[in-house]
Formats: sequence, C-alpha cells, structure tokens
Amino acid sequence: MIIIAHRGANREALENSWDAFEKAVDAGAAMIEFDVHLTRDGEIVVAHDHDLFKVTGEHCDVRKLKRSDIESRRLLDGSLIPFLKEVLNRFLPCIQLNIEIKGSSVELAKAVGNMVSSHSGADKVIISSFGLPPLEYLAYHEPHLKRAFLCGGDHSWRGIKSYAPNIYMDELNTNILHPCCTMVNENLMDQAKSRGWIVNAWVPMDYEEENREAFWTAMQTLGVDGLCTNYPRQLKRWFEEVETNATIFSRIEKDLANRFHRS
Repeated sequence: MIIIAHRGANREALENSWDAFEKAVDAGAAMIEFDVHLTRDGEIVVAHDHDLFKVTGEHCDVRKLKRSDIESRRLLDGSLIPFLKEVLNRFLPCIQLNIEIKGSSVELAKAVGNMVSSHSGADKVIISSFGLPPLEYLAYHEPHLKRAFLCGGDHSWRGIKSYAPNIYMDELNTNILHPCCTMVNENLMDQAKSRGWIVNAWVPMDYEEENREAFWTAMQTLGVDGLCTNYPRQLKRWFEEVETNATIFSRIEKDLANRFHRS
C-alpha cells in the first residue's frame, strides 16, 4: 500500500502549498495528490477551491483572475501560490504526482493533458477527476496518460457513480480507481482484482482523526494499492513499526521452532 499525501502533508503545512509538498517528500510519501483550476488567461493554478479564501484569507475566484493577479497574492504562510508547471518541474524528479482536475472543464483537462504530455516525467503522473468530461477528453486525446476515476464522498451525484464503478471505468478506458475509503469493502476489492484495477483510496479531511491505526490496518488488509492520507508521515512510521514487529515475531517463531527440533 503506497502512501499518497492528500493535498501534500496537509496536517504539517498549509494544504497544496510548497511547504506541504516538501514535507510530503520528506515524510517518505510515494505520491503527492493536489488539485488544479484554470485561470482566466488559461494558466493552471494549484488550489483545492476556486475561491482562495481558505488559503489566502481573501475571497477571490481563480477562474476570474489572470496569472499576474494570482502571483501578486500570497498564501497564509507567506509563500507564492503554486502553478502546475513549476510543481511538475520541481517534484517529478523525486516523487509521483496525482493531479485532480476540479469540476468538469474540458478546457482544463486539455491544458493539463498538454502540459503533462510534454513533460519528461509524464509516466509518473496520474490525472484524476470526479467529472466525466475531463476524463473522457483525456481518454480520447491523450490515451497514453494515466487517468483515474474518482468516486464516493458526500455529494449525491458522486454517490450515484459509486454504485457501479465498472460502468464508468469501462467508459473511460482506465484501470485506476480512486474511491472514497468509506466505499472500500471486500466486494469492491474482489471486483477490482478480477478486472485488474489499481485501487488508490482517498480519505476525507476529517476521517483519520481517531483510530488511525485500526483504519490503516483495515485498508491494508482489504488490499488497496494506495491510500491518499492526511497523515503521510505517521503512516510511514506505522509501516516501519509493523515491519519491525513482523521481523521480531518471525525471529521468535524461528527460535522457538529451532528449540523444539533440538528437544
């Protein structure tokens, strides 16, 4: 189960910020997940919401701003607002990236597809979306790019797609599924295994506040390929502890077996 840092290491730094991405790399994550929107002049900005209030303290709609307008603003931590091209250049050499296209904009999908396709590290990128039009566009125009179908969550229109993900997976010609962790069960994983899907479950922002280790154990036992977690550093440490304990138990078992055979 690989570690995917949800919006970067969002518990250690401001979500979708340079610092959050750096801390995700430092934490040992295998992949960083982040969100993108299109500016008024066609630039791709990294942000979860089209309104930047949560990360800048100022209400402003990315879709109505030009790049120069965004460059004049700062995140709450004082850093620059990331743009996709700079994130690709800075992080693809050292980590995989999951770019979530927000909304259903084909124009945004085209811009992201063009930018990723022209990058030498395109094979280390997954492009995901809840919206079907962006993924349909990429399936037709950029079929070589990895695409993931996002499903699950609180919104009813997302929930509808959760009942039969195979229909949408076939339609989008992809084998990468990104379901909400709450819809991951044995039935889904059996279906994924039989169809050759890669399953990277995503975790809502408030879902891992309690009983994290029990939740991680459940996800690992079910066999998800990756977990888009809000606690990449802690998950990495938990993996190390589990591995250490497994090694200790294995040694004890071997020692007991050797003693039994000698007696």
